[in-house]
Amino acid sequence: MFNNFRYYVKQAFSSLFHNALMSFTSIFTVVSCMLILSIFLVLTVNLNFAVGELLQQCELQAYVPYETSREEYESIGERIRLVPNVAEVVLCDKNEQLNIMKELFAEDADVLDGMEDDNPFRDSFKITLTEAGLQNIDATQAAIAEVQGVQDVDNRRETVDALLDVTEGIKTGSFWGIIMLGLVAVFIIANTIKITVFSRRKEINVMKFVGATDWFIRWPFVIEGILIGLIGALIAFGLVAWGYNELVQSASEGLDIFPLKSYNEIWAMLCGTCIAMGCAIGAIGSSFAVRKHLQV
Repeated sequence: MFNNFRYYVKQAFSSLFHNALMSFTSIFTVVSCMLILSIFLVLTVNLNFAVGELLQQCELQAYVPYETSREEYESIGERIRLVPNVAEVVLCDKNEQLNIMKELFAEDADVLDGMEDDNPFRDSFKITLTEAGLQNIDATQAAIAEVQGVQDVDNRRETVDALLDVTEGIKTGSFWGIIMLGLVAVFIIANTIKITVFSRRKEINVMKFVGATDWFIRWPFVIEGILIGLIGALIAFGLVAWGYNELVQSASEGLDIFPLKSYNEIWAMLCGTCIAMGCAIGAIGSSFAVRKHLQV
């Protein structure tokens, strides 16, 4: 059994180097397929992670009318604190919001001069909910909106829903994209194996004549296809892993747009997916070629 396996592997490597150009084309196709799969996979994982973080930190913003006095403003805040499932209420003074905007404008902050007397911002409350409030956020929002003095309530759930829609779109797009690229990779690998089968047709006939079984002849071609898929998958994983590690480091230096999972949290899943998909594409392509074009 071991001698047979050693023979299969030796023949697979020999064929891989003998048809170097077609092998390179097949590997390049697998790399392209796995790169797109890996990128979509990383995006999906991190979008799901970001949505989870937003859901855990989902806050409501309650606004009061412009003409609300300071005493009324603080009184409204006390009434909001009495609403069930409200964990914390933070007062957001309109003057503080104007000052924050000036800091954001930096050198162009002078365009906001004179707005202190006619402040476009409204006093508001940043409301953090309990876990029960997050699970019943619509009902909690409605209860806060009914508090006397509250003019309207904004819900960050719209942002979460938008991210969920984007995530679903990416999942759907990646699924069909991988199906199409996978078929292309299978086709090219099948043609690579078909050329190998054709070049060894006399040897195969001799092997059949002396009593070699079908699978004894097929296994070297199947292993060759798996090797092509494995090499392409490992190259793609290396490229994506390097790029993602650079992205995580950049995020840690202050360029973070939304929460990212660390490289250590995703590398095993990413590597396993690439290897499994690459080997599957290679095995399917070689099996197809052998079944269709190898007359045994």
